[in-house]
Amino acid sequence: MKLTVLAFFAIAFVPSAHAASFDCAKARAPEEFAVCADPQLSALDGLLGTAFAQAKKISKDDQEYFRKLMAVANVFLASRHACGARRPCLAASYAGALEGYVGLGSTVNIPGWIDAPMIADGKAPASRSLPTIVGTCTSARVDSVTPRLGDGGPIKPSDFDSGTAINFDNGGTQVSYDREPALLNSRRGDPVVMCLISVPQLCPPGDDRGRAYLVTNMRTRQTWTLGDSEHMCGGA
Repeated sequence: MKLTVLAFFAIAFVPSAHAASFDCAKARAPEEFAVCADPQLSALDGLLGTAFAQAKKISKDDQEYFRKLMAVANVFLASRHACGARRPCLAASYAGALEGYVGLGSTVNIPGWIDAPMIADGKAPASRSLPTIVGTCTSARVDSVTPRLGDGGPIKPSDFDSGTAINFDNGGTQVSYDREPALLNSRRGDPVVMCLISVPQLCPPGDDRGRAYLVTNMRTRQTWTLGDSEHMCGGA
């Protein structure tokens, strides 16, 4: 399987007239036909190949890192196949893999045309719980936006120099080391659609930190992707 996955992504860097990182003339599965027929999905496929190559270069001397890289790749191939020809599902599978590779050193971000309502495809029921299956979404509301670090006192603009955190009424939290404009533009009570797009692989037992959620604020129409923790599983 390792060789199959490596060969799959290596093709992305061979100049060709194909619409995707595989030979569309030899497409057999529904998801392959869907990717080849859709310019945006095909472009996503190319971005994923670039992201994989970047992360693979970083991991070449670290076997544990390489195992995590291959785990993300294998999960992606399985999830994409499970999507069939469903475009929102396919977009979610690519977004999740891109986010997984960002966690492994890639600099390729999810393109702006992918947002939570697009992935939800009308299926984002209000819930007091977080989505638990990759590619599924729920509706929630912003509870608070705070600095990443703080002492509980009055918040000053400079406090956000430490980073930004956002909390939702379904118990969800996202954290960033950066000053995030989309989070700072959000207000308590804002309706959001949030989709689980990535679950960290090969985590120590009981440590599932690093789940990534793609969220769209339905008032501001801004979208962001962040993890639920300052660190990935197994980190400090």
